[in-house]
Amino acid sequence: MKQLAQQFNLIHKIKSLVKKTSSSFFKKHNDFGISEAIAKKIQVSAYDLSHAKTKHEITPPYLDIAEQLHVEDDQIFRAAVYNLTNIALNEARYAQPIMEALENATKQTYRTKEQLDYLKIKINTITKALRS
Repeated sequence: MKQLAQQFNLIHKIKSLVKKTSSSFFKKHNDFGISEAIAKKIQVSAYDLSHAKTKHEITPPYLDIAEQLHVEDDQIFRAAVYNLTNIALNEARYAQPIMEALENATKQTYRTKEQLDYLKIKINTITKALRS
């Protein structure tokens, strides 16, 4: 019984020690929410967004990729041709403008023979898909 009392006494001491030290590390702060300045900023930005004009024009996704056709780096050029080909095969409405962009890329003088061959293969792929 004496041993059991000593164990509980030890547990009680550890408990009180943890209670004393943890209060200094984990102080509770009074949380009153957001400040008035932050609330005003949120309100102003919400008002501005509600009165902003909506953009009615949507830029087609292939235009950003088509700009990469003018890059001299082979890997970027091939990736752009590959992605444009996939867009043209999956979206018929973009096929014609993409074909024009790829055909304009064949007229670039700094393209290597391998790049031009790759480009012609992809143009033929799109042309065959459009016919069927």
